[in-house]
Amino acid sequence: FCVAFDPLDGSSNVDCNVSVGSIFSVYRRRSGPEKPCTVDDILRPGLECIAAGYSMFGAATELVITYGKGVFRFALDRAIGEFLYV
Repeated sequence: FCVAFDPLDGSSNVDCNVSVGSIFSVYRRRSGPEKPCTVDDILRPGLECIAAGYSMFGAATELVITYGKGVFRFALDRAIGEFLYV
């Protein structure tokens, strides 16, 4: 698999206590596992994306993801150190 990610705006304002995060998308590799990844593995049309989402970090930490069958949101429960489906 190949993962493309990009930081969300706000990373330069982390000292102001604003939320920061990243968006990401996942693609199946075109090159075989025995070869290094190439640009063609990742620069692909959105229709070929197999999963995508974003994570946000701030007062709350959450992960939102889809793999084409709905959208799923998880929030970090700091008391137990695990993400819970919400």
